Amino acid sequence: MRSCAGTQRLRKYVCGMLAFMFVVVCGAGRAADMPGAELYREFCASCHGLAGHGDGPVAPSLRQKVPDLTLLARRRGGTFPAEEIHQIIDGRSTPRAHGSAEMPVWGWEFYGFEGEDATRRRRAAELIDQLVEYLHSIQVVK
Repeated sequence: MRSCAGTQRLRKYVCGMLAFMFVVVCGAGRAADMPGAELYREFCASCHGLAGHGDGPVAPSLRQKVPDLTLLARRRGGTFPAEEIHQIIDGRSTPRAHGSAEMPVWGWEFYGFEGEDATRRRRAAELIDQLVEYLHSIQVVK
């Protein structure tokens, strides 16, 4: 029999994931027309928070602490790791902190699921580049 705390935690997790899935399904089709800041708000803020501090509404339901994305450069000695961040977003790299696949692979969301196409692949990379540029713009180095 589950404890009350365990049931609450499970309920919180399920609600968070449902909210997250709703955001993904509603937003992925419109990604082609969004600048980096809007992409971030649509696809990342639910977990990472509007300002990127890891305090989004879904964050408490996740097993791992959601990282503060404004401190990426500070943690790397003042250098923003653009290529590393691009690879995490597009799914080529999964940091240990993500443990399971709780963070979606946005490369596939931006690309779509209907066959292989070089133009769509390039557009997905451009969208991720816009997102990476936005993340670079919100860095707090001091």
